[in-house]
Amino acid sequence: MSETYTATAYKSFTEETPGQLVNKEFHFVALGAAEDSIKLAESGDEVIGVMVERYAPDLPEINVRLLNRGGTVKVKAGGIIPKNGRVVFGAGGLAIAQPAAAGSYRTLGRKLSQGNSATNDVIEILDVIEPVVIA
Repeated sequence: MSETYTATAYKSFTEETPGQLVNKEFHFVALGAAEDSIKLAESGDEVIGVMVERYAPDLPEINVRLLNRGGTVKVKAGGIIPKNGRVVFGAGGLAIAQPAAAGSYRTLGRKLSQGNSATNDVIEILDVIEPVVIA
């Protein structure tokens, strides 16, 4: 049995649903049902990366920046996120501030960009996945 490993921070996937990821650069994505497919991250999904680019508008191939590979990654904000704020994903695969409510969270990074973000801003986050528990 032969296995393939990804040694870089980027990997190519295909869209689970054709057209779903059009104009979704910098959105969080999750694995799709088919092998090597991805979809826009939805509630309950385990995020694996950030969509970076489509290879061509009429092709289903998508380049994804895998998470937890070190360094920083750009994501699209879904609301106000303060500098150094922990980031989780929200509706539409957008980055949102970690909720302050009690609970267990899987944060996907910390915002490095200056000031507070606004909806649809492209922000830079430090790529580090951390489990956070708020009592």
